[in-house]
Amino acid sequence: MNYVDLFSEQSILLDLQVSDSDSALSAMVDRMAVLNPTLADRKAELLAALLAREAQGSTGDAGVGMPHIKMAGLTDVAVVIGVHREGLEFAALDAESVKVFFCVVRPEEGADEHLGLLRWLAGIAKHQDFVSFSVQATEAQQVIDLLSELAAA
Repeated sequence: MNYVDLFSEQSILLDLQVSDSDSALSAMVDRMAVLNPTLADRKAELLAALLAREAQGSTGDAGVGMPHIKMAGLTDVAVVIGVHREGLEFAALDAESVKVFFCVVRPEEGADEHLGLLRWLAGIAKHQDFVSFSVQATEAQQVIDLLSELAAA
């Protein structure tokens, strides 16, 4: 599977205008609900699950947060990228602010395929230029192009 195909311009929140990580998660949940109608009636559940996941231990490191959960009743993975140019406190492992968020909600079934997605995203996130190029993007397509370029590297 080409994981880049999971992303569209609509799945990229290029300039998050929020003041804290909970609000960032809420904005990404709102976008997921628009993109995936099966999540529209489950926004509160989805946000609560993401907040609970982060309370167990931050998924943030090196400027990237990767909040992810699995949910019953889904058939497809839902992904949103949020970019916050200044960065937000996210209790990251390196104590640095997080500027780029990969929010992933996956079905309970198909764990291997979805764990592959998380490994791929982690590899992208570790690239030395990923965060700096993402925060410089002026169009959502530039972030998708960056994903494509780094996936090929």
